[in-house]
This record gives sequence, structure tokens and C-alpha cells, in this order.
Amino acid sequence: MKKLLFSLIALGLIISAQAQDSNGGKKKTFLSARYTAIDYRTPSLVDKTSIGQVLSDKKWAQLPDTKKALGLGMIRSYTDQVDIFTNVDLSISTMPGITINAFKGYTEYFYASVESGMNVRMFKTDKKVNPYVSFGLGVRSFNFSKYGAYAPLGLGLQIKTCKSSTLNLTAAYATKMSKSFVPSYNYGISYNFPLN
Repeated sequence: MKKLLFSLIALGLIISAQAQDSNGGKKKTFLSARYTAIDYRTPSLVDKTSIGQVLSDKKWAQLPDTKKALGLGMIRSYTDQVDIFTNVDLSISTMPGITINAFKGYTEYFYASVESGMNVRMFKTDKKVNPYVSFGLGVRSFNFSKYGAYAPLGLGLQIKTCKSSTLNLTAAYATKMSKSFVPSYNYGISYNFPLN
């Protein structure tokens, strides 16, 4: 699994380096501060029944039922409508699928995830509000010992704010790419600061 993690990081660096060279130097780079709410409960309910049943029964997890993570990201414009991103999220959290009881030595785990991918916007970058599709590959770990690979696929909304900064709202489904991964819905908000 460590090979997969290092391969993913290398892929993100290679894509970012290629993005710097193409399209004549008018690329923007952003540093993003991220907040992510990770919902493990709803995907397991959808897996047992259906998404329509979960919605009609009003069992979709609310914000207090999710695990929270803070992170940093680097976003590089590849074209006027495509961004390449790399995100790192960290948290202290309980692990999904583990029942908490008095006999366990500890219940909190150090959570870390690294993902790279692309955001493909509907319009060119000069729009005030711009919807986008997001996809990529990632690795998630608990205590740097329990690794799981995933592929996030989602939708987002990019909102221009002051001086070229943007606010991104994203909802993604992290689909299982390895046996040890527990699928999740990830809801994120990030504020992106231009570096150039």
C-alpha cells in the first residue's frame, strides 16, 4: 500500500509539473484551506437498501454525524476550464466500522488522506459562479497502518470572491478501490488563495 501512496504522490507531482509547462505560462496556482465532513453512515445505508429509500426515510446523515477533517490543497490551472489538484486532509477521528466499547485501549485514530485529480468546470474562468465535475485517486489511512485506496467522484461549485480568490463547495462519493476501504460521502468547503 505504501507503493500506491508514493505512486499517487508522484503522479500528482508529474501532472502539476506538466501543467506548468503547457499553455504559455498564464497558469494560476492556488493554495487552498479545506474543511471536509466525511459521512460513512449514509453509504452503508444506501448499500443495504437504495438511495431513494434512504432519502424517503430521512436517514441521510446530518453534519453532527460526520467525521471532520482539516486540510491543505494545491490547485493548478491546466486550461481555462480544467484544474489539477492535490489535497491533504488530517484529523483525529474514530474509524468507520469499529464499535466503541469500554474494553478497547483507544478509540481515536490519526486520520490522513492524500488525493490528486481534476476539476472540469462548465464555463471558462471568468464566470462568477461556475459548476464543475471532480474526479481523481486517493489514499486514506488510520494511524498510518490501515490504508485504503479510493476514487473520489463528485460535483462542485466554484464561486469567485475578492482579488482572484475562489470559494469551492464540493460533494463527492469516495468509491472503494481496495478491500480495506470503507466508502464515504465527502462534503467539502475550501477557500483558494492565488499564489501568482
